[in-house]
Amino acid sequence: MKLCEKSAIHNKNHPTVLMLVSMIRQLKSFVLLSGLVLAQTGLANYSLSLLENQEAYWESQRADYKNTVKLLRKGQRQLYQERTEALSSYPLYPYLKYKEYSRYISSVDKEEVDEFIHEYGDSPLAGWLRKKWIKNLTLKKDWDTYLANYRLGQYSTEYDCYYYWALYKEGDRNSAFMGARKLWLVGKSQHKACDPLFEVWKTTGEMQGDLAWERTALAIENRKLQLAKYLENHVPKKKKRLAREWRDVYRDPKRLKYMARYQKWGDDAKPVIITGFNRLIRKDEALAQKLWPQYMEAFNFNAAERAKVASEFAYVLGIRKHEGAEYWLSQAAQYQFDPRLNPIGLRHALYEQDWSRMRIWLAMLDEDTIQEETWQYWKARTELNTGTVDLNALSRVQIDSHRIDVLNFHNRFINSLTNGGDFMELLPQSVIVKKFLTFEPEQTFQQLAQSRNYYGFLSSERLNQPLNLNIETTQVREEDLNRITQLPAVQRARELFLMGEINSSRSEWQYLVRRSNEYDRSVLAHLAYIWGWHHPAIIAAYQSDAYNNLEIRFPTAYQGLISKHAQKSGLELDWVYSLIRQESAFMYNASSAVGAVGMMQIMPRTAKQLSRNLGIANPGKYGLLKPDANVRLGTHYMSQLLKQFDGNIILATAAYNAGPHRAKAWRPKHLPVSGDIWVETIPFSETRDYVKNILTYQAIYRHHLGKEVKLSSALKAIHPKFMQVGSR
Repeated sequence: MKLCEKSAIHNKNHPTVLMLVSMIRQLKSFVLLSGLVLAQTGLANYSLSLLENQEAYWESQRADYKNTVKLLRKGQRQLYQERTEALSSYPLYPYLKYKEYSRYISSVDKEEVDEFIHEYGDSPLAGWLRKKWIKNLTLKKDWDTYLANYRLGQYSTEYDCYYYWALYKEGDRNSAFMGARKLWLVGKSQHKACDPLFEVWKTTGEMQGDLAWERTALAIENRKLQLAKYLENHVPKKKKRLAREWRDVYRDPKRLKYMARYQKWGDDAKPVIITGFNRLIRKDEALAQKLWPQYMEAFNFNAAERAKVASEFAYVLGIRKHEGAEYWLSQAAQYQFDPRLNPIGLRHALYEQDWSRMRIWLAMLDEDTIQEETWQYWKARTELNTGTVDLNALSRVQIDSHRIDVLNFHNRFINSLTNGGDFMELLPQSVIVKKFLTFEPEQTFQQLAQSRNYYGFLSSERLNQPLNLNIETTQVREEDLNRITQLPAVQRARELFLMGEINSSRSEWQYLVRRSNEYDRSVLAHLAYIWGWHHPAIIAAYQSDAYNNLEIRFPTAYQGLISKHAQKSGLELDWVYSLIRQESAFMYNASSAVGAVGMMQIMPRTAKQLSRNLGIANPGKYGLLKPDANVRLGTHYMSQLLKQFDGNIILATAAYNAGPHRAKAWRPKHLPVSGDIWVETIPFSETRDYVKNILTYQAIYRHHLGKEVKLSSALKAIHPKFMQVGSR
């Protein structure tokens, strides 16, 4: 197939063309792929035959397809229909039908929609068309048909609003108003489709008064101050000024310094005060801790309200690794305990390397959580550092002098408490034996070392054992590969890809993978790998028996391009591959919600700065979709970060995800910290998992590249920002 001569994609540097050319070269030279055992070498010949024969036939129809679509844009429906039927054997024929129905959705009846869904239920097109048809019913105000065909929660809130409005229009006022109440009582502004429903429900008077006050609380908690301002007109008259104060204290929590302004409202002010303290602890830690005891004396906060403030103090100070966090974690534990504080307490104790306190927090985990590999690893590390436990030497979690009615440590500890005491006195002897007297760190490390993940690799290195990659070669039968290749969904996905409609191609593929059984996912993964579709191959392999085929799940794609730029930037190739695998899984047109673009997920603003540093033209947002430009800038940025953090890959990796200013702030101040502790105590969970993944992927790519398989040497120690000055 003379692709560059006949393809509708004429730009030879277009990413799709580059990938296709690479794929064909791969197929022509294909006999046996490392780690990918195929049942017959003939199946490679089959795949090549498919490319050269079947797709050569379809190639001439691609131009017809594009020309037909142009007719629809011009409104020439009859001619469009004629040309569409001439393409009935072309894989993208359903897309032509879908485009016509979408354009003329107001004239499409239920029978046509049902027929389309029956015919093309293996494509996401079926669901897309049905949603368009349902939406059109609202424009036609066909409420009876809408109620018969839409079920609550099927789509977004907008459609639920239409559903309850349809009930109202059909005469079921009670059900409609029950729905209105549920839709209205949320901490955000609802879709404008809800407005007619809310207007008629407002006439009942329910929207006014206490319900508006309840929604104000939800809005403030959800940081929707404009909604809270709107609701001020609906709250009870005596609370209007307090509602305004609620917004004011949210913006400026230092208003809490003047307690008298809240005392005049009495207990009504308590939710406002709690919001203020939850904000103040983030802005002025010292002032928040100073004022809260005064407010506890002046107001009658119940245990739940005290728990809310104490938990927020503990959460914020724990995340920030503040020295006062331990006190507030202990305080929070006395009230209705917030389970999100367990990992905060653990990581705060870990950061301070208070291994006795670590054992206490580990003991507070429930049976399911303690079995997670994260906490199994740190349980073993803690046991190594504490040795056989002397219960009398354990750190104490002191109980406040306030009378507490309920102490809930996952319903496993004492359920009633009436007087002060210490933590150990709260635990039954059976719990003490089970939670504190076990000592089996080596056995735990051995068990963890069987897994191919971050904690498995850490455990292997602690045991001085080779990392267990658990690589498994996988097979596909020729007949199954042939069968899968002939699936209409596969052919649609492939044609869309070759036409440059990458997003639609990806949607078809993901829909197919979700609907396939485990074995067929494996066949799909192998097929995509052979075709050079690395991101689709990774998706299909993830939930199949190809999961342990690391050639598929961690490919060395774009090897020449990536090697070139890694070498120019002075970077280890395994690090660059790992970062790309984490950022985009080799999806060259990846785009994130925040605007990061391409394989290495570069922000256009960052690309502009990097281009200036390199003395090259800024590629712009769309230029960043080209793998060469993206990898060139991405590797240059990695090199900058590596230099900024003195060659420490872990810090540079964290900086790539969270920004260099944050990574710098997270460094230990005066004393070095072991890498595993530093990674585990990264405040942002996203960055923490990001760094763990890349460290894990590096070991896998080191194997692929023929290097010694090990974790980064940077895990041994993270050097401090400041050298501790000792006396001479």
